[in-house]
Amino acid sequence: MRSISTDYLEQPTTPRRDSRTDPVRAMGEARNGYRPRLATIERSREIREISARLITSQGLWRFSMLSLARHLNCLLPTLCYYYKKREELITDIVLRHIETLRARTGLAIDETEDDSPSNELRAFAREYLLVALAEQDFHRVMVSYAGLAGPEEGRPFLLRQEVLREMVEGRLTAHAPALAGKPETARSLSRALLDTLSGAATWMEPYGVVKPVAYAAMVADWVLDQAARS
Repeated sequence: MRSISTDYLEQPTTPRRDSRTDPVRAMGEARNGYRPRLATIERSREIREISARLITSQGLWRFSMLSLARHLNCLLPTLCYYYKKREELITDIVLRHIETLRARTGLAIDETEDDSPSNELRAFAREYLLVALAEQDFHRVMVSYAGLAGPEEGRPFLLRQEVLREMVEGRLTAHAPALAGKPETARSLSRALLDTLSGAATWMEPYGVVKPVAYAAMVADWVLDQAARS
């Protein structure tokens, strides 16, 4: 858990209590070897899920910590134990989601029975879209954040995005070795696959007419075909 930000609290008019006898203050800063209780982890997840739903319905700029506290039926200082401010919460949603995408797509590649580059790319595309749809509200927040974040706060996100793109580019280059001498083309094709899947995840219904697995395979095959033609 994080300590309460003074941005949201009035300065105390009474002397501070000793943190050793004040359980609230004593829990404000993480200690070495400290492990959050399960209830704390679950509450943090609930905060992120409700935040993502609110951002999806209200828009990124209308979302506030106060409106979130009302939906959670808690006081603002209580919410600030988990996230000091709005930007910290949004960043955490985005970085956790993209890390889930990276981990799950990497696992899907590792578990591919036929480890040809084309099948690995199809596995990547399939898992990326399924994970994005399973966390659709988180994914929509990520897409909004990508277009609005400034260069400084957006840097950690871009670095993680680059890891995903390099995973795609590595399979494309292995599938079509000629791409090794055409880095701009390889970058464009890998970016096209990610952008197409990411965009689809914002509007696609997980159980709708368009089947996610078939759509992911179609996108992957199109990119593979373009790589072979380059």
